[in-house]
Amino acid sequence: MHKSIVHLTNKMMKKFYVRMLYYVLVLLTYSSCEKPIPELPSESAADELQPVTFKLSGFSSTTKPLDLSASTILSKKEASLANLASLQGISPSASEQYLYFWSFNDENLIPDLAVYTDLATLTFTATNTEPAFTTGYGLSPYPAGKCLSLKGAKTILIKMPLADVEQLTTFAFDAGSSDTGPKNFKLSYSTDNGEHFTSLSDDNPMPIDRNRYSFDLSMINSNFYTADFLIKIEPFEGDRGDGKPYNEATGTVKIDNVRLSGIYNTPSTGNPQGISDLHYYIFNAEDHLLAAQGITPFDASNTNSELTIKLPPGSYYANLFSNVSSKELLLPSTVEQASSLYLANAFENAQALIFGANIPTFQVEHPMESEVILKRYFSQIKFEFTDKDDLSFIHKLIIKPLHTSFVYRPFGSDPTSPIVDESVITLFPTFQTNDNSIAFNQFMGDLSEPVTISYTVQVYDAADELIRTFDVSSAIKNNIQLTFTGDLLSGVDKPSAFQVNWNEEWDGSLNTPF
Repeated sequence: MHKSIVHLTNKMMKKFYVRMLYYVLVLLTYSSCEKPIPELPSESAADELQPVTFKLSGFSSTTKPLDLSASTILSKKEASLANLASLQGISPSASEQYLYFWSFNDENLIPDLAVYTDLATLTFTATNTEPAFTTGYGLSPYPAGKCLSLKGAKTILIKMPLADVEQLTTFAFDAGSSDTGPKNFKLSYSTDNGEHFTSLSDDNPMPIDRNRYSFDLSMINSNFYTADFLIKIEPFEGDRGDGKPYNEATGTVKIDNVRLSGIYNTPSTGNPQGISDLHYYIFNAEDHLLAAQGITPFDASNTNSELTIKLPPGSYYANLFSNVSSKELLLPSTVEQASSLYLANAFENAQALIFGANIPTFQVEHPMESEVILKRYFSQIKFEFTDKDDLSFIHKLIIKPLHTSFVYRPFGSDPTSPIVDESVITLFPTFQTNDNSIAFNQFMGDLSEPVTISYTVQVYDAADELIRTFDVSSAIKNNIQLTFTGDLLSGVDKPSAFQVNWNEEWDGSLNTPF
């Protein structure tokens, strides 16, 4: 038994030495050939992102061949067609009214009344960095709720946009101070967004707890109303008489019922600074799933605009579209595949410049550039009223679409509409002898065939009484100038007889009598 075990062990040892000799020979063979040890693979080129640049052209903020006075998208008359979304407690009126009013009763710095709620601001420099509120002063229609209370106030700055305001009349507020607070203040204004301030009054004593102040603004030229209007209040020690000494750090000033009055008889353009964005959606050509999407600032006045993104090598297609307007477009909350993408525009967003393009399949293997011509996704609808009589007593026009809201699907054909839009265009026109016209943009998407569009127009007189209602219709595609021509006031309560003209360079223009 012992010999058998030794014999078996010797055989195993021989196999071990033979195997070791084999490995040594293999290693020497590789060394003699001087072959390097393989390195770990680097990141695959297939995973490296490549820049893709789209050079954009084809967009324009004006409409030709129409006359500039009727076509410039920034004209005050056309801007007045836009929505009233930013108004807070204000309606257009030929009478003086509060344009902005801060009661502070809700213990915040948001105005109770405003032409532009989201853009009006009240800021301050003081010992306390957060606003404090205490018992205020009543002023109809607001009760004596709260007022703004500031310790060690150096400046109070109030910004009030004035686009569409016809006339300023007064700025007013109530103010008081503690025993050690300021007893006087300077007041100045700016019409160039704060670059320069002009003094309204340098001496305004605050001898008692409640002092009422009012300042005449009628001398300010209305040409400056397009910029933000700023009021600056600068409290200082003032004449204290037999009162306590001034404490610059803890002395308190209170202000309440801050108000700007004037005439506002034109619907607001929403956001005078506006939205100017370019949206892009890029899909994989193989599975049609979303590969990239985003929003980037867009300058419609720049004819050399570019969009650069980075994509891994592969095959793609895309859709780009702009939105230069006062409202966001109506888009799906999430997009996972090409067929789920759609875009629409609220009818009341009537001056929206929406250009777009479908980009056919392109291959990304290395950095590339591509020329993209954007096309109007809208048509311009214009009414030219041929009345020989004076139309200045027309106070208001309301335009309602009778057709279904347009929902454009660049890569799908779902007939159902995810959009319910019941908005209308409300216009307070200022008709002139040489220009009795109105115009707006109708979003349509990119259509291959004409579709019917139709509108109801309601006409109101100076007493805000409905005096006429008529309908118009035509069949057009996008990128068309459509003009309805006829008398606004003739044929009251009778079928309309508007003529239609349309232009297509753009893709054309159409003129229809009514």
